[in-house]
Amino acid sequence: MNHGFTELKYKQDWQECKERTEAWWHGEIIDRAAIRITAPKKEIPQEEVSGADLTQEELEDYFTNPERAIPRFKERIENTYWAGEAFPVMYPVSISMVAILANYLGCPLKFVNKDTTWSDPIIDDWEQWEDLSALSFDPENKWWKKSRKLLEKGSRGAPGNYYVGMPDLNGPSEILSRLRNSQRLAVDTVRRPQKVKEAIDQINYAWYRYWQASQGLIHQYVGGYIFMMGIWSEVPATDLQSDFSCMISPESFDELILPSVRQQTEWVPRTIYHLDGPDATRHLDSLLSLEKLDGIQWVPGAGAPPASEWISLLRKIQEAGKLVYIAVEKEEVEILLDKLDPEGLLMTTRCDSPREADELLEKVEQWT
Repeated sequence: MNHGFTELKYKQDWQECKERTEAWWHGEIIDRAAIRITAPKKEIPQEEVSGADLTQEELEDYFTNPERAIPRFKERIENTYWAGEAFPVMYPVSISMVAILANYLGCPLKFVNKDTTWSDPIIDDWEQWEDLSALSFDPENKWWKKSRKLLEKGSRGAPGNYYVGMPDLNGPSEILSRLRNSQRLAVDTVRRPQKVKEAIDQINYAWYRYWQASQGLIHQYVGGYIFMMGIWSEVPATDLQSDFSCMISPESFDELILPSVRQQTEWVPRTIYHLDGPDATRHLDSLLSLEKLDGIQWVPGAGAPPASEWISLLRKIQEAGKLVYIAVEKEEVEILLDKLDPEGLLMTTRCDSPREADELLEKVEQWT
C-alpha cells in the first residue's frame, strides 16, 4: 500500500517539493535549483538545563519514552517553517542517538546530556570474538525494542502531518569502531585486517536487516524513504558513511571498507555518502568510482573553511556524474549557484524567519 499524501498540514506546496526532489535524484531540474530551507515560526522556550545533571535513568526516559519524545518532536515540526524542498519529518528515534546500531549489537548506551549519547566498546580481545554471529539482528535487544515503540508511535500520528525518518544506523565500519574503540581498530587494520574485514561484513548484514525492519515499521502507516539527511525519496534510499575512515590510508579503505559501501549501493537503489571533514577527502576518488553510488554529501567539518570555499571539490563530484548535497549558510547560496551546475545540486540552509526564507527562495528562482 502506498502511504503517500497529496497534502501535508505543514507544507502547502508538497507536490512541487516532491517533484523537484525527484528531479534532483535524476540529476535534473524543473524550474530552479533544489534547496531545503527551514526557519522558526516562533521562538521555542529553551529548557533550563541541558540534562548534564540528570541521572542515566532520567535521560533514558527523555530520549526513549514515547509519551515524552513524540510530543516534543511534534512541537518542533509545528513551529518550523518548511520552504523549498524542506518538508516536515519526524525522527522518533532521535538522531542524537548517533550510530544506534552499535547499541542494537550490544554496546552499552550512555546518555551524556539531552543532545548527546555515547557507546562503550565491548570488543576487548578478538580471541573471544572468533564467532561473530552475535553481531546480528536481535529482535529482543533492549534498544531495538525501545526503537520499535518510538517508530510505531511516531508513525501512527504521521498521516497528513509529517513523514518519518530512520534511526541513525550509520555505517558498518563506524559501528565497528564503536564496538572495538577507534584507536584499537585503527591498529587492527594493520595487524588484523582479515578480522576487521570479517567483522565489517557481518555488521553490514546486520545493518541491512535493521534497515529493512525499521522501514517495515514506518511503512505500516506512512510511505516514502527518509534518512538522516532529510531528503525525500519515492524509492528506497539511505545515507552511507564511515567517519572512522579518516584514521586510515586509502589502501586500507579500499581493501576493508569500500566493499561494504559497494554492497550497500547494491542493496538500496538510492544512496548518498556522508563525506565528513578534510581527512575523509583522501577516499573521494574511490567513492566516485562506485557505479551505483548516487551522490556525495560534503561536510567540511569543525574548524574547516565553509562550504563556499570547497568549489573545486564539489565540481569534481559533479564532473564524476554524482549528485551533490551540502549544508550552507544562507549567505553562501548565491555563491554555489554561481559556481556549480544547478542540475544535481541540493543545498540546505536555515533562515531566521519565514519571511527571510521566502525571500531567499525568490532569489534562487530568479538566479536559475
